[in-house]
Amino acid sequence: MILALGVFLPEVKPVMDNMLVLESGEILGRHYCRGVIGNNEVIACGGFVGKVETSMITQKMIDLFNPRLSVLTSGAAAIDESIEIGDVVVGTEFEEYDTIFPLSEGKMVMKAPDTLLMRFLRVYFKAGKFGKILSGDGVIANSSLRDSIHSSYGGIALDMDSAPFAKTVFENKKNYLVLKTILDRADEASKRDFDRNFERLAGRSAELLVETMKNHYIDRE
Repeated sequence: MILALGVFLPEVKPVMDNMLVLESGEILGRHYCRGVIGNNEVIACGGFVGKVETSMITQKMIDLFNPRLSVLTSGAAAIDESIEIGDVVVGTEFEEYDTIFPLSEGKMVMKAPDTLLMRFLRVYFKAGKFGKILSGDGVIANSSLRDSIHSSYGGIALDMDSAPFAKTVFENKKNYLVLKTILDRADEASKRDFDRNFERLAGRSAELLVETMKNHYIDRE
């Protein structure tokens, strides 16, 4: 089974809309659907903000459905000049930039597993950007702060959920992948850009996941 999660429901709605639904309901007040896309059994859920809620929902879905592969598909901000609004970013590493308990000689970096889906994307997803995603509990809308975070940690994108998602799935000894659509640049225009781009771009990374599941059997990770 593949678990598809979106921070906001519209970010995972393409998965829900394209599945043959077998069941639906609520888990911890969040809407979910379970069904089939292509030859893949899928469960999709959305609705969480920040590191605590991300970990909570991810763990609950793993406990209930025991997916072999978990995919986080939602929005993020670009912090690298090579990344454009509308780009889909595939996370290869994940790190919290705001933790006060750093590990491993000052840093704790999660590396994405080399799953079948990751290998497929590297070969066929020519338009994708691959790189490190940073997570923290706060909306960054200041170019100086953004640049300071980028200078300290590197990375190509910024969000509030990729690192805790990766950590939770990793601790459960499961495979995972993060697909992020860039909606803003974490600068002074972020709110305007997010509001302008969310409706038209929110589902882009989920659409990529749907296309892949329709044409390939990835529920054997």
